[in-house]
Amino acid sequence: MALCLALGNAADAVEIMCVGFIMTEMQKSDNISTSDKEFLSAAVFLGMLFGGVTCGCRVIGGIGIGGSVPTVFSLGAEIFPSNVRGKYLSIIAAFWMVGSIYTALAAWIMLGDNFNGDKILPGVDWRWFAVVSALPAVAALVLTYYILPESPRYLVLRNRFEEAAVVLGYLSGVKVDPQMNAINEFYFSTLKKNSPVSTIAILFEGKIRTNTLILLAIWFSLSFGSYGLSSWISLLYEDVGMANAYADSFIYSAATLPGNLLTIGFIDLYGRRNMLSIGMCLAGLSVIGFALDSSQPAVVIISSSLFNCFSVVGWNALDCLSCESFPTKVRTSAMGLLAASGRIGAISAQFVNGSLEKNVPVLLFVTCGCTVMGGLIARCLPEDPSGQSLSFTEENEEDNSLEGGRH
Repeated sequence: MALCLALGNAADAVEIMCVGFIMTEMQKSDNISTSDKEFLSAAVFLGMLFGGVTCGCRVIGGIGIGGSVPTVFSLGAEIFPSNVRGKYLSIIAAFWMVGSIYTALAAWIMLGDNFNGDKILPGVDWRWFAVVSALPAVAALVLTYYILPESPRYLVLRNRFEEAAVVLGYLSGVKVDPQMNAINEFYFSTLKKNSPVSTIAILFEGKIRTNTLILLAIWFSLSFGSYGLSSWISLLYEDVGMANAYADSFIYSAATLPGNLLTIGFIDLYGRRNMLSIGMCLAGLSVIGFALDSSQPAVVIISSSLFNCFSVVGWNALDCLSCESFPTKVRTSAMGLLAASGRIGAISAQFVNGSLEKNVPVLLFVTCGCTVMGGLIARCLPEDPSGQSLSFTEENEEDNSLEGGRH
């Protein structure tokens, strides 16, 4: 079940990373302009923007991924116990690493050169690479259809109580009677259906408004920095004269492994907010080495890899923090709204990076500044929901709504 959710997140990474490699190949063969690269890289994020809010083929692909990713984390938050929720959500988030490594390795083998400078697979172009890049999404689709259960809350809201009891039994390992008083009280007495407009309005009421606004800013800044650099990394490596951009991009993607291990091991110990703030600030500062000295390959690889490592720490913490900061009834909508803010940040980065591609140090300083700013903003979050049950979060929000109504 966790694998289904994790593959959905991996497909997000593949969709984003593959664009940069395709642009690198098209630049060699088709001599595409800077504006072409900007719009091509932005197209997938534009699709994700619509997909995240509401639920050219790059845009269509983005809609699918954008609609699935918010659901991946909100559903995971509902089904995992609170004492291990951070760990399992971090594992799901870690599959972004799996997707990025898969994409970088496929690009290296299908499009790149070996260490002797010879093409590994002669005759294979970026179109075949695009087909291979679609496989994780197809796998996630198949597994989700056959394995992943529907959210119990979704079923209850539609009066499908028998199905909800079956799913709850499957998740808990205990047979659940849909007529049990405890089940009835937990689900039926407190839940009500909201229209999409009223659901979004709840996110800007009472104390929850502070969380919403701060998280919107963080999603924008982290997406601007990390997605912006990941989409352009192979092009930037070529721009600064790296000998084997595809091999170097693979190292860049593999650098997420230590970041994921750090998150899985320490997120429940030190808290989401601390991991988010520290990860984003260190990521931004790491890229300064690349900006100051792009003539040394070792400096470029180490600096950019550290950026990717620490930005993944930030992403894992942000994913957990975001889906735990909202009550169940608006969690999916909240994640969609936050993801949309992130897509706007990523789209902005594509045009900024495109305009600064020939001035790599300035591009990297802009990335640094935006990422560090997001890390500092994270310190303004009023509380860290680490270890709290989601039922507590929802009850707390009821109180917040009442307080908001008094002002």
